[in-house]
Amino acid sequence: METLIQDLHYTLRGLRRSPGFALVALLTLALGIGVNSTIFSLVNAVLFRPLPVERPEELVDIYGHTATSATHDTHSYPNYLDYRAQATSLTGLAGYTNFFAHLTLDGGSELVVGELVTEDYFPTLGIRPLLGRAFTPEEYAAPGAAPVAVLSHRVWQNRFAARGDVVGRQFRMNGTVYTVIGVAPSNFGGMIPAVTAQMWIPTAMVEQVEPLGNQRTSGRSIGATRLERRGQHWLWLKGRTKPGVEVGQVRSELEGIGAGLATAYPETNAQERITLIPSSDVRINPDIDGTLVPAGLVLVGAVALVLVVACANLANLMLARAAGRGREIALRLALGARRSRLMRQLLTESLTLALAGGLVALVLATWLAGVIARVQPPLPIDLGLQVSPDWRVLAFTMTAAVVTGVVFGLVPALRASRPDLVPALKEQAVWGHARKRRIELRDGLVVVQMAVSLVLLVAGALLVRSLAAAAQVDLGYPADRVAHLALPLEMNGYDRERAGRFLESARLRLEAMPQVAAVGMASRVPLSLNNNGFSLLVDGRQTSATDRPYVLDGAYVDEHYHGALGLTLVAGRGIEPADRDGPDRVAVINRTMAERYWPGEDAVGREFRLRWGGDPYRIVGIVADYKVNTPGESPTPYMHLPLGRRELYADILVRTRAPAAELVPVLERELRALDPDLVFLDTGSMRELVDVRLFPVRAGAWLIGVFGVLALVVAAIGLYGVIGYSVSRRVREIGIRKALGAEPRRLVGMVLGEGMVLVGVGGVIGAALAAFGARFLSSVLFVPPFDAASFGLALGVLAAVALIANGIPAGRAARVDPMVALREQ
Repeated sequence: METLIQDLHYTLRGLRRSPGFALVALLTLALGIGVNSTIFSLVNAVLFRPLPVERPEELVDIYGHTATSATHDTHSYPNYLDYRAQATSLTGLAGYTNFFAHLTLDGGSELVVGELVTEDYFPTLGIRPLLGRAFTPEEYAAPGAAPVAVLSHRVWQNRFAARGDVVGRQFRMNGTVYTVIGVAPSNFGGMIPAVTAQMWIPTAMVEQVEPLGNQRTSGRSIGATRLERRGQHWLWLKGRTKPGVEVGQVRSELEGIGAGLATAYPETNAQERITLIPSSDVRINPDIDGTLVPAGLVLVGAVALVLVVACANLANLMLARAAGRGREIALRLALGARRSRLMRQLLTESLTLALAGGLVALVLATWLAGVIARVQPPLPIDLGLQVSPDWRVLAFTMTAAVVTGVVFGLVPALRASRPDLVPALKEQAVWGHARKRRIELRDGLVVVQMAVSLVLLVAGALLVRSLAAAAQVDLGYPADRVAHLALPLEMNGYDRERAGRFLESARLRLEAMPQVAAVGMASRVPLSLNNNGFSLLVDGRQTSATDRPYVLDGAYVDEHYHGALGLTLVAGRGIEPADRDGPDRVAVINRTMAERYWPGEDAVGREFRLRWGGDPYRIVGIVADYKVNTPGESPTPYMHLPLGRRELYADILVRTRAPAAELVPVLERELRALDPDLVFLDTGSMRELVDVRLFPVRAGAWLIGVFGVLALVVAAIGLYGVIGYSVSRRVREIGIRKALGAEPRRLVGMVLGEGMVLVGVGGVIGAALAAFGARFLSSVLFVPPFDAASFGLALGVLAAVALIANGIPAGRAARVDPMVALREQ
């Protein structure tokens, strides 16, 4: 311990004598570690941070799905009640789902996202409200009878000014007056890490709001509300196991209960199955975790390259500092100091710098993570992602600092503790290798920096070029001339009769506008995040209820939908008004669906079913393919079914004669002339929906581009340091060359050549690595992974910055005074 204290005192004295070196090293490390900790904070918030509940290791996620599906889906409310009543291996079973609603408070209004929860939700999770209370069984006695809410801590602070008397206050949501009964603790934001709930209301209020997420049906939907329909699945389940009970026991018991329900309710439950997974093994949902986790790790890996560049700079700084202390180290060795003692001293110095940089990095990461979390994606709601650092972020930061200090301080320490004693003691200038300077470790580190920087620059260029290419993709419809207005009429207090009348009046009013060319309606518009999944059964392909159906996307549309989008009819006819009222079930499909399921045949007139034993749908028309999920998708099967005339939700599509984005406010005013209190779930142009779908690519381009620039700047500083150090060691040689008549331009070329050789080697290695890594980005690119323009642009930027970094020491070499240089030697 005494030796360690001596080393620390010596290190601090040395750093005080070299404030420039200490500051550059500290900032380099803080930058490299800080950006890594920032990204880790975001990934941690989504993927690694456990639910802030009591004993999370006791929780299990219980999923429902059909026998012909391997997905992880929801349950119906009646099934939940039976599981809760019959399960003996659980101490509690909670059901929940997200909802959208329109909140009105103190004259202001906004769209909010919350959770519909069962009465066991808070007790099962072990969450105790900060203020007030949780829900009681009486508030679940009858549908819609108890409009009460528990607020999130954030809403309590922002919308209710953190008032201590908030319990008992009221607000209006979707036309219903709710009473606040409690406030959740600050660290609890609901069950989905990426979506922070703003409030919680009882499932008894499900008909007053719009449930979100996975919804499916099995059998016929019998019952007046979602609370009564056993075949309507919309509820996620999470249970808490009893002490000592294994997950397998719970699984066996619930499967037995499910078998009993299949016997009692064969119409809806014969094909129902259960999957049970410990909650600690689930991030968001097993169906998307398989792609989400690798994406997070790729992001962490990309930013780790910045740390590699920063660490290489630290090693170069340490090597330069050790070279400057060559005589001191040689003298200590000559007087009997052990090499191990010198190495420990040098490692203490690098570790001290690394830990100090880690502390600065933690502050920087906290600030940067907050800035990134405040960036609002192009969505109608605030996700409210919680990225405050926890012990994992602290451990990651300090571990990165220690590893950096040890790994990249060890090699300089080994080199410095083995000097050539006689030349070092004489302080001889190392210029004997003037004509052919040997390749040193510092050169190798610069090559690594250049290679890594090029990898990040190429990745950023590919993503930026992809965004430009995506804007030129033929979507199959004029995105800049089509507006959409999502109307959740149930949220606006409409019943089906009023909704039908309003939608027809809205269509006629918009069609009468001179700026409008056509108006159509659908349950889902292309490129929206609201997908409609269908299970397709083709006669002759599936022969029993146990055969796996085809799964594809589609929408319910009216007779004006195809005209509003300007889609081309290639066979048969479109949806007609009689199709929306009559008993016949018809469908219009796209060309890819026809070719996939009826290859080489005329698909018009063919039939399919959406469930086993259901009535068949007859294909009456085929339209050309168009983009429905992402701008870069390959042609995908898509179907169009007739939209009912009394729907409680519809997305109005308006093809305009002027840019749609400019007319959206005008269209909203026209509809509010019919209902001044009308609330929209979302409005905008189809081009804005393209932007939503491209947001991950845009965010990736922004982040990786910033990382690439940071890495390049740090690498350029490293290159400048290496070439500048080389020039400083060759002052006498340069002076002799000038005294013998060497022209300044030849000296500049000599120095530039040394630096650009390192850049060239790094560029070749980096280009090979970038070509290999580009394949991992191919799924989100709209240009080829080996896009020549992207590689050329990245190489050009690298070369330009390297020339600047080389040019400064080269210019200094050209200005060396021969007489001064010779006298100094």
